[in-house]
Amino acid sequence: MAFSDNIWWTRKARIQTEKRLLANAFHSQLLLLWFSFCGVAASVYYLKFAQTGNTGEIIGITWVVFSVLILCMSGFISGLSFKERAALVKESYEAINTLYQKAKQENANVAALAENYDQVLSLCENHTDYDYYQALCIEYVTCIGEIEKKTKLKEGMDRRPTWYHWLSIVFWAFRRYTIFTLLYALPMSMFYVLEHWL
Repeated sequence: MAFSDNIWWTRKARIQTEKRLLANAFHSQLLLLWFSFCGVAASVYYLKFAQTGNTGEIIGITWVVFSVLILCMSGFISGLSFKERAALVKESYEAINTLYQKAKQENANVAALAENYDQVLSLCENHTDYDYYQALCIEYVTCIGEIEKKTKLKEGMDRRPTWYHWLSIVFWAFRRYTIFTLLYALPMSMFYVLEHWL
């Protein structure tokens, strides 16, 4: 396994990291917008169709707590700074690409490149295992090289995904989309429960 291959895979994994961070930024903003809209819509609804007694108090307190949740979420999400982190990751993989081009040259000074590589890696957060697994699976599927029967590697690739990588990606995607579905459904579920079960 050549040093240039390690650089190439790091770059591919960091591209997936940037995509993940940008997707998180989009969903977090969309969730804040959705939660805010639902909170305002519920307030307007209950101004027009006010409940009386204990039920009305419980509903009012529930939506006040929901509004506080929105406020806390906005502070927490801004603290995660997804877009800024994605920008740093992008700068990192662009610098890694320059190192990769230098590492592919025949007279490359591997020691100097390794030192530069370590410096570039320290500029931002590292990619997750999932980012690497996704990069590995995507590159393997999109590679048009022939598969060698002995090694089962595609031409031009130095590694291939195993069943563990595929299962990890499926599990991660299932978990991610389940969490997003539950979060998007939370305000409407609250409204339904408060209206029909209290």
